[in-house]
Amino acid sequence: MRKINGVIIHSTATNPSWYADRSAEDVVEEIRRWHMTERGWSDIGYHAVIHRNGDIAMGRPIENPGAHTRGFNKSTLGVALVGGRGGCKDDEFLDNYTEAQQTSLRQLLANWHEDYPIEWVKGHNDFANKACPCFWVESWY
Repeated sequence: MRKINGVIIHSTATNPSWYADRSAEDVVEEIRRWHMTERGWSDIGYHAVIHRNGDIAMGRPIENPGAHTRGFNKSTLGVALVGGRGGCKDDEFLDNYTEAQQTSLRQLLANWHEDYPIEWVKGHNDFANKACPCFWVESWY
């Protein structure tokens, strides 16, 4: 098993209504299609995706490095929240996401802390000049 010491949170940069009537697994499959056909990657870049209703679907197998943050994929897990389109890096969590997503993200992070020696949790905007995930993870977490 690879060494995992961090988690990086992302946004799908989609409208709140995107795939609203579809399952979290359908969301993962659509993002997988984007990443494989449009970017040429071998799989979806994220290890988990959290839908607007709070459902979590797993993406890339955890034992495989992600493709979500250049230079940090080898030892991290990536999770994406559905939504965030038009969001800013200084937004609050609930400006772009739901209470259900917040509850699920906190539970997922707690589970990952139990299973792996997680030393830190950050947002994509901590590593790149981007709004993603459209809030400051350090102040939220």
